[in-house]
Amino acid sequence: MRELVFKNLTSGNKKRKDLFITETVERNGLKTVTRRHSMYIVGGHTRFDNSKEVMHFKNVNSIDTNKRHIFIFKKRDSRSKKDIFVCDVVGRFYAAVKNDLYSVAFKHSLEIDFFCTER
Repeated sequence: MRELVFKNLTSGNKKRKDLFITETVERNGLKTVTRRHSMYIVGGHTRFDNSKEVMHFKNVNSIDTNKRHIFIFKKRDSRSKKDIFVCDVVGRFYAAVKNDLYSVAFKHSLEIDFFCTER
């Protein structure tokens, strides 16, 4: 058996976007539930007169787009025969659209649950 669920939610002011994907697979006495959740939030917006000002702003303010924080967890519940693996990536990036610069925060989360369905 395989089941997929997709959700795509956007806030009314278009500043927050949530994407959910859940997949459930049951095979040979093992059930696996995979959840992917991506969240994007537009935090800041700056308008410039031309694209050269955008590049100058980037150089002067030392915008670091490479900083990401990664969290990895593994849990085991021997009573319910369940293993859980969680990986979260949190960070920020900047998007330039014409003469506008947007600061976007994000969180990507992957959670995998393993169940033993046969006793």
